Amino acid sequence: MASARALGSTIAPAMTISFLPILMVVAVGTLYGVFDLLRKRMTGAMPAAAMLVWLALGQVPLFALLVWREESFSVVAGYWIPGLVTILLNIVANIALLRALQVAALGVTIPLLSLTPAFATLLSIRVLGELPSTLQMTGILLVVAGAFALNFDAGEGASPLGVWRSLVREKGSLLMILVALCWSVTPAFDKLAVAASGVYTHGLLLNGGVGLGALLWLLLKGEGATLEPRRAVGGLLALSVLIGFVALVLLLKAYTLAWIGMVETIRRAVNTGWALVFGRWFFGERIRTAQIVAVVLMTVGVALLFF
Repeated sequence: MASARALGSTIAPAMTISFLPILMVVAVGTLYGVFDLLRKRMTGAMPAAAMLVWLALGQVPLFALLVWREESFSVVAGYWIPGLVTILLNIVANIALLRALQVAALGVTIPLLSLTPAFATLLSIRVLGELPSTLQMTGILLVVAGAFALNFDAGEGASPLGVWRSLVREKGSLLMILVALCWSVTPAFDKLAVAASGVYTHGLLLNGGVGLGALLWLLLKGEGATLEPRRAVGGLLALSVLIGFVALVLLLKAYTLAWIGMVETIRRAVNTGWALVFGRWFFGERIRTAQIVAVVLMTVGVALLFF
């Protein structure tokens, strides 16, 4: 397995991105926007862990078919550490995400994933010894300010304590910060895992591991009966599996073509925009002026991290 410092030396110079990866990442952000919409519509019909089992294991046959057609199933010893790390973090992140979608508005939860590149930058100071420039530090501050502003309630006052109270009042927001922390780590490990196996092989092992891990969690809690989906969500579940599969394939391929930070920046910006639009269209969520300003701040801030 490559060391953290070696990984940093591999991806850090790639500060530009060609047109094809940009197109792929815009498609990824849009597909995950639809994926989030479908998952939110299903949250009232089945528990988060049960939904994760279906969504993950449902993709396994699709990835297995591509492995059989395009790749010989082969992983080197360097796969297992990054592979297991990303599997475990994805189990935690996906369960937290689905739970957040159950208790909070789509337009509040998903934009908080724009914190992911910011957390990754902060972690790189410790892990890679990469000290952000003044412009990048400004970007971090803008992202954090935007994340807090998403949940700002004028009734709490504009003081730091009032903003914090506005944030913690939304259970979904705290869960999404946990998701962002997990997903700030997984892209680098996904890239290492793909290099040690292949896009389709890693997709197969990732979904198999996440699905089996969530299934084990349910069985240990004695909640295996919750796995049976209601007939009303069967079509949505099948569509979600297909969309999640295509999105993950494109995302893993994009990681091999471009710098991870840039991929995540574009992806999160697109995903955030769709979250507000879909929240308004399908759930009647009100878009406040403060939210628009917050999303602009977060998008600009995340972009500044990579200059």
